[in-house]
Amino acid sequence: MMNKKLIFSLLFGASLVMSADLIQAQNAESYESLMKKGNDKYAAKDYISAKTYYEMALKQKSGDATAKQKLNETVKKIQEDGARQEVFYAHLDAGDQYYGQQKYEDALSEYEAALKVFPEDKYVSGQADAVRAILKERQDKQDAFDLAMSQGATLLEEENFDAAIMQFETAMGIFPNDKLPKEKLADARQKKQLYTEKMTRFDNIMEEARQLGLRKNYDAALQKLDQALELFPNDMEANAKRVEWQAAKGVADRYNDIIAAADRLYEAKSYKEAKSQYQSALAVVAGDAYATDMIARLDPLIAEQDAEEAARIAAEQEAARLAAEAEAARIAAEQEAARLAAEAEAARLAAEAEAARIAAEEEAARLAAEQEAARLAAEEAARLAAEQEAARQATIKTMLDAADALFDQQDYAAAKVKYQEVIAFDESNATATAKIQQIDGIFAQMAAEIEEHYNHAMGAGNTAMGAEKFAEAITHYQSALIYKPEDPTATAQLAAAEKAESDLIAALRTQYNAFIKEGDANFKTNTFDKAIDAYTKAEELGLETYPTEMIARISEIIEQNKLYELNSEPMLLAAGQAQRFDFNKIEVAVRRSNYIIIKVRNPHPEKTFPMIVSFGGAGGKNGGFVLPIAATEDEKTFIFRIGSQYKWFSEDNTWIEIISENNEVEIGKLEISRSN
Repeated sequence: MMNKKLIFSLLFGASLVMSADLIQAQNAESYESLMKKGNDKYAAKDYISAKTYYEMALKQKSGDATAKQKLNETVKKIQEDGARQEVFYAHLDAGDQYYGQQKYEDALSEYEAALKVFPEDKYVSGQADAVRAILKERQDKQDAFDLAMSQGATLLEEENFDAAIMQFETAMGIFPNDKLPKEKLADARQKKQLYTEKMTRFDNIMEEARQLGLRKNYDAALQKLDQALELFPNDMEANAKRVEWQAAKGVADRYNDIIAAADRLYEAKSYKEAKSQYQSALAVVAGDAYATDMIARLDPLIAEQDAEEAARIAAEQEAARLAAEAEAARIAAEQEAARLAAEAEAARLAAEAEAARIAAEEEAARLAAEQEAARLAAEEAARLAAEQEAARQATIKTMLDAADALFDQQDYAAAKVKYQEVIAFDESNATATAKIQQIDGIFAQMAAEIEEHYNHAMGAGNTAMGAEKFAEAITHYQSALIYKPEDPTATAQLAAAEKAESDLIAALRTQYNAFIKEGDANFKTNTFDKAIDAYTKAEELGLETYPTEMIARISEIIEQNKLYELNSEPMLLAAGQAQRFDFNKIEVAVRRSNYIIIKVRNPHPEKTFPMIVSFGGAGGKNGGFVLPIAATEDEKTFIFRIGSQYKWFSEDNTWIEIISENNEVEIGKLEISRSN
């Protein structure tokens, strides 16, 4: 696996080669000697070396007009040579591309245009001759071939795979050695297989969705439908089911919320309120068996509660009646005793003392008996009143226990209702009053905390919006809406953030697509340095893994297509020292696609300096380039498209030489590879 820290360079013209003798000359030779050597190189059309000598002459005599003029003329010549090479390679690349696409007339036109720039180029001449031979050979069969290929492409676009395969097979029969129908046939078969697999996955997902829908598991069913629609977005059944189940999910959610509330009321023995909720559930899902069953179960419980309440009231009324009767009996007894005493006194005066005594004793006994009866009646009334009070206190305790249970469950709203029911039953109940006050305090604290959390979330969202961190802002605004659902300010800010994020993603997507298009185009033409540059820009946008995968793929291709491994173990190259690596000449057919891979480490990361890479053959140096060595100790991998230099392409090069200016450098891997 290649080092992820790659530096890709397209270096031309003024940043090319300075050989060892030039570096030494810079320190040893006079202005006149340097100018003479520059003029000699200029006359020999070695403009790169001439430029180096003129630059060194200017260092000897700063501001010299003659050296400046010659340097400007040399730079212009280098630029003209670079422009000619660019024109030549543009036509050559276009010709090769057309050749690969079997567009032979266009290929021939481009090859002939390239030969106008470099008439003696053997590779282009050979390619042009090959194209002419192909055109002559296939003239009679071209129309039938083109028709079959065109119809195959149309049928493939229409996803009529079997018919497309038949057309490509027909084209192969016309030109058995032509690679394009073979590629198209393989593509059609692969797309047919992928389509079949895609349809199978779609059918399986839809069946899972149907089963989930039958079980009314709408959340899972909708997730499955979304997976199916990712495969076939326009499928009518999937879209219709999505609308149907989305609506059903809304009904189910409402039903479940109402049932949950009803169940809580049932568990709290608030039977009338629970019955009302179950009736509301039936309004959402008519005939629902569970709600109907619960209502039937509640009716006798409600009747029982009503009967208990009526009995309580009747007992209280009976106790009051008995108390009134006892009091009336007491008063009547006292009045009757007074009357009888008066009569007895009169009788005493009128009768004999003994008779009066006996009568008085008898009357006293009778009154005592009546008073005992009155006492017993009063005690019975008191006992009934005590029992009624005990029953009332038990009812209050039951109500308080139910309220306390809700309070312990932190269902403060329901608990407050229960405590208020206690107050309605017992106005002076201190426990219920204190609990209501405590709940009100909790509600106030919760409201304050909600306000605090809401303000914090809104502040964070607004800060993120100001920093154009829209995804972060969306998260904060969503948090704010959790604390204040349907809050208009948070809702509006969330909508603004979502739109801004959508616009940003759309803009990034446009940039990403442009980089991917550029990278794919260069990848198809095996221009890997430009392809990696485009994929790297796309990768930095962080939208998909595709550019990372393509960079890894290109790195693997370059590594797999290695022609020469000139160095494998790290070696230290002293400042100004030249190290040459020899190799056998490379076939001209693959030179255009050549890359040089060099791994370099700076042992002294406090310095930056140029490292000169030159190449040549038996006749001497033919070209080169300069690598900027950065101030870092990390090993870096340079991948240079050496095939873009005409002298590499046109000459038989057999050596590469490396010189490090002003600083020692560690050379690791050094390879020559090709793109295909």
